[in-house]
Amino acid sequence: MISVFKRLYHFIWQRKWPFILGTIPMMSSMCLYNLAPFFVKWLTQAVQDNSMDHAFQLVLFFGLILFISNLLENIGYYVTDKNMVGTSNDISKAVLTHIHNLDFAYHTNKSSGKLISLMKRGDDAFFAYYDIINRQFLNLAISFAVMFFAFARLRFDYLLFVISLIAITIFVAYFLIKFNIKRRQEFNDADDNVSSARVDNLVNFDTVKYFANEKFEQTRFSNLLAIWNKKLQGYFFTFRYFDGIVGNLINFALVGIMFLAVRDLQNQQIVLADFMLVVTFSMTLFPKMMQLLFNLRELAKKSTDISTYLDLLDEKITVPDPDQPQKIQNIKGEISFNEVGFSYENKQSVLKDFSLKIESGEAIALVGFSGAGKTTIAKLIMRMYDPTSGQISIDGVAINKLLKNDLRKIVGVVPQDPLLFNNTVYFNIAYANQKATKEEVLAAAKAAQVDVFIKDLPNGYETIVGERGIKLSGGQRQRLAIARMLLEKPKVIILDEATSSLDSASEQIIQKAFWDLVRDRENPRTSIIIAHRLSTIIQTDRIVVMNEGQIAEIGTHEELIEKDGGIYQRLWSLQRNGFIGDGESDQ
Repeated sequence: MISVFKRLYHFIWQRKWPFILGTIPMMSSMCLYNLAPFFVKWLTQAVQDNSMDHAFQLVLFFGLILFISNLLENIGYYVTDKNMVGTSNDISKAVLTHIHNLDFAYHTNKSSGKLISLMKRGDDAFFAYYDIINRQFLNLAISFAVMFFAFARLRFDYLLFVISLIAITIFVAYFLIKFNIKRRQEFNDADDNVSSARVDNLVNFDTVKYFANEKFEQTRFSNLLAIWNKKLQGYFFTFRYFDGIVGNLINFALVGIMFLAVRDLQNQQIVLADFMLVVTFSMTLFPKMMQLLFNLRELAKKSTDISTYLDLLDEKITVPDPDQPQKIQNIKGEISFNEVGFSYENKQSVLKDFSLKIESGEAIALVGFSGAGKTTIAKLIMRMYDPTSGQISIDGVAINKLLKNDLRKIVGVVPQDPLLFNNTVYFNIAYANQKATKEEVLAAAKAAQVDVFIKDLPNGYETIVGERGIKLSGGQRQRLAIARMLLEKPKVIILDEATSSLDSASEQIIQKAFWDLVRDRENPRTSIIIAHRLSTIIQTDRIVVMNEGQIAEIGTHEELIEKDGGIYQRLWSLQRNGFIGDGESDQ
């Protein structure tokens, strides 16, 4: 809990002046509000003394105090609201930035639904924490300080009684809140599972319909809701314990202090004005004490949410940027793999002593049966993962010595199944280069044959493509991804089954645009093509045939097809309609 407060105030203090300047008038307001019992005492004395003019003056003066207090309170809230909202934005940006910096492996092991639920609950928890700690606790602290001061001057046994009851109540509340937190965590787990199932059904609704599994998903969701309901009921039940036990302790404290005041008034140890002071404090402060414990319960309720939210900032980056990054001047695009080995977590080795040198401007094809390690090579070049052994370098510089952002500006990838933002066609193409002119974006779209289907869309380039590009066909999504790559014009290009969803006519046109870019005499580009469709690799300079994470054969198309008993020759013989093997699946 201490670490949570420390981290929260680290963010709050980044905007310290709104916090400080807002807290001062707020504290002043709270002090003025807590003078009310003293006005009741003074008013009682004035009435008893039949000094009605003084009584009227007290009432008017008290009205002025209330007006000033209300004004100061609103000023304080207005200024600290700026600190609160700004801090929430700072935390949200910090968390999202860190999630962006986390590695590919982190995201493959995380449910998007759970992550979204966690972040939403965490953001809500921050506002509750801020309000309770910086406003309500401050108000209660000032209220109790004023009451303790008044009781200490009046009768020490009142103060002792109150302190004893508060200590007992907090002691009991501690164990009840601890029990509440445990039930809250159990409910959060169930809630995350429900959120994950919701997202899965929304994102994969087409898969559900393909297999007519609506009933299955409804049953699965109902079972998760049943668990959610049970955990929520158990969580709610802890509140009833809290309200019943703690509420009656507070009631006992209220009745007890009033009993002592009546006894002392009867014994003439205090006067009526002092009695009214004690009663007024008791009637206003003990409900505040109950509110204090409710606030503690609320903090406990939100503690799991805020700590889990902030814990995202502690997730380790397993593929870090170097402490002293290097830069590649005048990039040529020469790539070297030196005895590279790699295995996914808890899996057997995917690459074994993989060594290959790709010259600047050379076009290399990677082929082989599924699981041979082709797509893994692309991920390693992009530093989605780091090799478990060996080294990859570009122009003689090890890629782990480059900033990941710099590396990924050098290397452009068109994946087999490109995902798009739920935004316009234009936005998704221009995403590769926000500084590109409209003419450059449209030229890239034309080269990738995007303009062929744009005319059929309701709003042309301003058409929203839907979540993950669901409104477009697979071929249309691939064309957008290719246009995006063409706009970026990276020095190294990786095509991972990038034309697998295109018809032959479209593929030929896009192939021409691709090879024009790659073979540009003034600025040739190094390219790696992962493909099962042989039409995409025949023009490459070399074909690397992979088998079980190693290079089995290497050569041109003509050389490999003549190699009797070779894997490539066998793949060629298995070709049907321009395809070989099945889809890549090595992670």
